[in-house]
Amino acid sequence: MDQDFIAELDAALSNVGSDVVWRKNIGGIELWISPLQLIGQEKVADIVTKMDLGANIVSESKRTTLSHAIVGIGEIDLCQYRNGSAIFPVSGKDGKTVKTTLDRYLYHKLGTWGAQFVDDVFLVYADLMETFQKENLRDVKFENAKDIREELAELQVRVYEIREQLNMPPLVEGTGIPDDDREPDQEPDQEPDQDSQDDKESPEDEFDPFAIVEQNRRIAQRLEARKTQSAPTVPTESPVPNGAAAQRAREAAEIEQSFPQLGESAPAPAPAPAPAPKNTPAIEPPIRQDVIDRPASREPVEPPVIDRTNVSVNPRFRPPPR
Repeated sequence: MDQDFIAELDAALSNVGSDVVWRKNIGGIELWISPLQLIGQEKVADIVTKMDLGANIVSESKRTTLSHAIVGIGEIDLCQYRNGSAIFPVSGKDGKTVKTTLDRYLYHKLGTWGAQFVDDVFLVYADLMETFQKENLRDVKFENAKDIREELAELQVRVYEIREQLNMPPLVEGTGIPDDDREPDQEPDQEPDQDSQDDKESPEDEFDPFAIVEQNRRIAQRLEARKTQSAPTVPTESPVPNGAAAQRAREAAEIEQSFPQLGESAPAPAPAPAPAPKNTPAIEPPIRQDVIDRPASREPVEPPVIDRTNVSVNPRFRPPPR
């Protein structure tokens, strides 16, 4: 097999999607940032699954991610050492110097960086990855993606369901044509009738728990105005009521005084009955004969008798014979 073909194939398949480098100035320091390779992503996933890290799992995952994403600083290019051999010196736990790979070397150095600076660098890296994803999928058309109109219809149905649960009126889509842009033959909507507007409940009549008295007063005024408009004319002279009618009138007046109308501060006085003619004798109210003035008699009742049960007595506790 041709060696040139192998070299060309190796160059085409190596570092696909990870050979892009962004040079960003963060905090006065220029860092070279590259997309994370699959090997680095696997190491980050291993860090996330470790339960012994506790609250340090977030900072540890950021540190591991940046150690695989940084490929240069300032004018120093470290891209050629990525996935390379162990040539970078690092001090071990025993104080001895050992050589390691580039990602382990950067991981060790990131431990001495400022915590806020590391967080800022990670924010820049996350923003770059979102932009990189959009650029990769710019020319790709997903065949199974939802149509825009279908997605809009689903959202409208969801909005209708939520507004129905909240007892809110449904949304009405407007024409979207301003009054100034209407055609000459296109007349604006006719204004609603004034009577129909009065019948509808105004926003002021809506329930307000902190203005109950004021709301009731307005409702009572509206009801009173409708009664006066639709009430028939009352004759000037009323017939003289008999004894039963006078009694019912007095009882109705007492009930109206006991239960005042909605929104009124004091009960309205009952109308006085028409005076009887001079020659007509005074009519006394009927006296009810079913009213008992004395209390009910209580007859003594003897207590109930309980049959005594025959229980055998132990001979040791039986009383001596007499």
